[in-house]
Amino acid sequence: MFEKNKEKMKEKMEPDKVLRFAIVAVILLFLIGALIIGTRMMNPRVDATEGVKKLTELEDANVQKIDAKIQELEQTEADEAAAWKAKSAKEKMDGCIVLGDSIALGFRQNDILSKSQVKSKDGATVSDAEGSGLNELLTAVTEAETAPQKLILCIGRGDVAVSGETADAFAANYKSFVEQVKAALPDTKVYVCSIPAYLSLTSTGDATGSADSDSDTDSDAKDTTDNSDFKSSTDSKSSTDSKSNSDSDTSSDDSSSSKMSTALDVTSYNEALKALCKEEKVKYVDTTDLTDASYYGEDGSTMTKAYYEACINKILEAAFRNYVIQ
Repeated sequence: MFEKNKEKMKEKMEPDKVLRFAIVAVILLFLIGALIIGTRMMNPRVDATEGVKKLTELEDANVQKIDAKIQELEQTEADEAAAWKAKSAKEKMDGCIVLGDSIALGFRQNDILSKSQVKSKDGATVSDAEGSGLNELLTAVTEAETAPQKLILCIGRGDVAVSGETADAFAANYKSFVEQVKAALPDTKVYVCSIPAYLSLTSTGDATGSADSDSDTDSDAKDTTDNSDFKSSTDSKSSTDSKSNSDSDTSSDDSSSSKMSTALDVTSYNEALKALCKEEKVKYVDTTDLTDASYYGEDGSTMTKAYYEACINKILEAAFRNYVIQ
């Protein structure tokens, strides 16, 4: 009897067990589903479409701003170049001084530069900087209220024609003077011009290459130097040249090539100057290609206005490379 009741109870409890299992399974599935939904709600997938669109717009805007800025800078540079080109040499050389011998003097005599922009003395040499008045010129520059931004040295013709020094000795004297300039004017940029070539030397020409005689060479440094030795040396050299070339001179014309045959060679001196500039870290202004006959007077040694117009452009190009010089 007892066994029968036990079997009945067991049969009755079996469906309840299945039901409870089913309920638990449903609850678990519900919890899992809720967990998944909750997780997705807490970490929603970001829609990047709108963000990408905004970034693209910003990038395009930045590119446009950059292009506009570049165009503005290019226009400013073009305007500055045009304004520079329109200026005279005197305006372009504002704050600059050309210092030297009769070649430097020619910039003032031909009205290429103003008197205040040229410190010169006929016969000034680095071989005798004190006696020839070169140091006096430098003193006038250093004692001015404002130091020049750039100092262009045009010296050497007198050294070549008169002193008779070798190129090495000339370079050593020039080096001493450059170092003197740098010590006296530490904030001034120094430029060294090459020595103009001689096409010929005659008794009618001044071997220093001055455009014309100038008794009042400079108010800051009056010319009190006796040039008699200088001129006699020139006349002597001219006489020798004339004698040695008399046959060729009578049969030659006035072309540049015929004059070049009697030229005094300054090549070694200019090569020495170029090496000196590299050593002293100063700028070398190369004018050695200005040998056309139109740049010289009839005597073959004095320089014409055309020379100074071409020479000042060489100087400007060397001193102001950030501008277009024509």
